[in-house]
Amino acid sequence: MSQCQIVSTDILLEYLEVAFHGILYHRKIYPTEIFGRKKIYGAGVWISEHPEVNEYLKNVLEAVREALTADITSIKRLNFIIVDSDDILVEKFVFDLLQIQIDATECDPYFLKTEESLRTVCLKLSMMDSYLKPLPEDCKFSIELETHEAALVSLSENPKCEDFPWIMRTDDENETSGKTSLLPIYTVKTEHLGVQLFVIGNTKD
Repeated sequence: MSQCQIVSTDILLEYLEVAFHGILYHRKIYPTEIFGRKKIYGAGVWISEHPEVNEYLKNVLEAVREALTADITSIKRLNFIIVDSDDILVEKFVFDLLQIQIDATECDPYFLKTEESLRTVCLKLSMMDSYLKPLPEDCKFSIELETHEAALVSLSENPKCEDFPWIMRTDDENETSGKTSLLPIYTVKTEHLGVQLFVIGNTKD
């Protein structure tokens, strides 16, 4: 992996970490008492302080790093899945990985454009309650990595990812019941990173 890829991967992982915590907080999946406020990208964000939640997110992000280190194109998208107490899908936040920089061109050497884009994502996530209906009580979440079979085999044999639950699933699993809408949130498009974020769920009328 080139130095540019390493830097862009680090940016992606920080972005995903902040976004995951933001979804947990703003969609009220856990009580607000387990979150602490920090400043990242010049914006105030809420970060979980719950050890088990943070350990799970750490394992997910480690799997993402290992996958991209082995093959920068190995991950197509990440899905942040929210299900109700009956394991029926309620919402799905989709992170489409459009691009991770693979050349040495640095049009944004101080990452100002990248930071501005990621700050906008944080602000957009904080407004989710304005567009989405409240979640039912006792919701749970999980994170899926969509990858190809060769990457799945490689990662399942990687000792650094032994705590990540690798499964094969069909396209019709975890489909929502009832009427849902696709709500675009924001597309990060800079020289270092391209990620399209949208949510599938029940929007307010």
